[in-house]
Amino acid sequence: MRLARLRELAESLDTDAVVITSAMNVFYYTKLPRPYGSVILYRRGDGATLYVPGLDYWRAKDSVSDAEIIPYSRYGLEAVEEEAPRVVRSLTEELVKQVEGLKLVGIDAVTPLANQVIKKIEGRVGYLDASKAILEQRKIKAPDEVATMEEALRITEEALKHAMSQLEPGMQEYEFAAILEEGMRARGADWYAFETIVAAGPNGAYPHAVPTAREIVAGEPVIVDMGAIYGGYCADMTRTIYVGKPPREVREVVEAVAKAAEEAEDVAGPGVTAEEVDRAAREYLRRAGLGKYFIHSTGHGVGVEVHEPPRIAPGVKEELRPGMVFTIEPGVYLHGRFGVRIEDMVLVTESGAKVLNRIPKILEQ
Repeated sequence: MRLARLRELAESLDTDAVVITSAMNVFYYTKLPRPYGSVILYRRGDGATLYVPGLDYWRAKDSVSDAEIIPYSRYGLEAVEEEAPRVVRSLTEELVKQVEGLKLVGIDAVTPLANQVIKKIEGRVGYLDASKAILEQRKIKAPDEVATMEEALRITEEALKHAMSQLEPGMQEYEFAAILEEGMRARGADWYAFETIVAAGPNGAYPHAVPTAREIVAGEPVIVDMGAIYGGYCADMTRTIYVGKPPREVREVVEAVAKAAEEAEDVAGPGVTAEEVDRAAREYLRRAGLGKYFIHSTGHGVGVEVHEPPRIAPGVKEELRPGMVFTIEPGVYLHGRFGVRIEDMVLVTESGAKVLNRIPKILEQ
């Protein structure tokens, strides 16, 4: 249990307690894998209670320290009741009971349960939405979080290198996607951070393409966007690859997108705004005559979710801070012809920025 972070959250909000109901937020504070249905109640001065579905009681008890584990179930669970300090029948009523009499409670008001609690305490207990404050905490990764994300990225990269050795003309997009995903699981991934994208030829001009039965043709670019989850943290990486020798135009666009990514990565660092990083990639592609084909933001934060703050986009004036991890992913999309995207993960350090990827931006089969 990351009690220090819960304590900091309550102190920063000046609340008597915080109630954490989102599964991603519960994981962030407990490291309990897949904590669906679990809720944290942290009361200043009293510590933390983790409420879990009855069937998860032993898993939570064996995985989480520094918190009282209380199971809940609407029906009897004899084996659990013999061991647990108590069993809660109604989680909503239990949370309401625990915050009665407090002046101010912070709640991540993003779930039906949170809204139910809010309705029941409204007018009797002061409350505020803690969601933004939690995301602010999640923006800054501790060294152990960065190390976990680097391992997720290593798994992702190794799976891509393995899959490329099997890629050949005539393979269908969804076949290649299956090889990529199996490769991540075989190398230790908990799961996939998102549905793997394999988009060949004209399908690559769709930024959010999905794998199809289309066969991959020699020389055409294939966008591969993939990411493993490891230890509850996500990786996100894109490379544009090809089978055999690509046409000159394709290679020139790939090289331009790779250079745009490098320009943005060189600009990134503490005190630099998100829009400045975005502008560096966008301006390079504009000078290359490709600017109008870059139709999305340059990047986004990554952590326990694959899309988190900060957003690296035009008009975002937020200053980057050490510990932030985000993607830089410029792309060029030529409708009806092909697309190119290259995506790295970047860590802001005290003195600049570190690209976490180890494999080259341009891959040759």
